[in-house]
Amino acid sequence: MKTHYETLGVSRDATQEQIKLAYRKLSKKHHPDVSGGNKESEKIFLEVTEAYKVLKDQASREAYDARLDGAGQSWNDRQTHEKQSSRQQSTEKKPDFNMDNIEKNFEHFFGFNPKTKEMSSALNKNAKKNPLDTTDLFERFFNK
Repeated sequence: MKTHYETLGVSRDATQEQIKLAYRKLSKKHHPDVSGGNKESEKIFLEVTEAYKVLKDQASREAYDARLDGAGQSWNDRQTHEKQSSRQQSTEKKPDFNMDNIEKNFEHFFGFNPKTKEMSSALNKNAKKNPLDTTDLFERFFNK
């Protein structure tokens, strides 16, 4: 399988300017408007465009290079690495969310109980009963 560098015909240590120049040259040569509907030329144009999308951005280029460097690893090494990273993610503490007490979860998230319309006791006691009440906002806006 060809790498994006091979597709553009540049070396892996090519500068951004060299990559851009190679892309322009190849895209101009294989553009569908220029090639007259040649299917092989259109295919090359799409490959060149994809390669340039990846290599023009420094962050995506570094990620692509890392994937190329990792291509030499055996399948077992990659599987082991994936299992270790999934274990690390699973040990992180996740917030408790109990579906049996959905009203409590709603109250925790929105600040009021959906059945009683009462504010959460953890919030300000001087606040309005309905946290979605925008009366003050409209009064200030229209009384100016």
